[in-house]
Amino acid sequence: MSYSSSVPSGNQIDIVAQVSRAYRIVFERSQLILEMALLPFVIVLASELIALLLPQGGFFGALLAALVHILGFLIFGTVFVVRWHRYVLLGESVGGDLLPPGWGAFVIAGLKIAGLFLLGWMALVVFAMLPPHGLTFPLSMIGSIALGLVVMRLSLLFPAAAIEQPVPLRTAWDWVAGNYWRLFACAICCYLPFVILEIIVGLIGAAFPSLMWIVFEALRLAISFAGAAVVAAMLSHVYMAVVGGERQTAE
Repeated sequence: MSYSSSVPSGNQIDIVAQVSRAYRIVFERSQLILEMALLPFVIVLASELIALLLPQGGFFGALLAALVHILGFLIFGTVFVVRWHRYVLLGESVGGDLLPPGWGAFVIAGLKIAGLFLLGWMALVVFAMLPPHGLTFPLSMIGSIALGLVVMRLSLLFPAAAIEQPVPLRTAWDWVAGNYWRLFACAICCYLPFVILEIIVGLIGAAFPSLMWIVFEALRLAISFAGAAVVAAMLSHVYMAVVGGERQTAE
């Protein structure tokens, strides 16, 4: 299957339709999502518990705990997202393998974007350290926001990679030409409610004894998985609307 690197003329993302469609498919397929997410959820939660139990003293202890946390989500959290992309785009249900087809390409796409963001962020940190700090620091903050917006424009890499159709960064960038702010609005509408819920759960959990941490952390993680499902559904639908193709999406 080959793709054009440009968006067909007049093909505008319908924000209301795409957002409502993403929430609707997650709500209607909630049982299937539970089946897809259960094992990755348990493993990610276990990795967070392991990270908490590791020695926290010093820089290396904190670094080790952070690495366990990141690797847990990078390896197993992405399993759920790839499974869900493949269902929305291909109608594929959960298979017997833990790592679904497309998982490797999906992780590579994520590492590309993360590497791009890290390089840009490091350059901004160096810039912020230069005099005069009253000018360079605010400019670096503005640059950080701009960098996040740039990364958002590359997000259609993910559904493409999940169905084993990875594309270069430039192609993903061109796909969103003329539609970026619409895609950004879709992403905000799809994930911001879940971010707010996670914050609320975190604040409530902080008021309880530390032994209750696992309960509130599990709830927070479940909310993040639900948010990821809505965003992934939206990106899959936008991918098909913008890129086109013969594949049928699940309705």
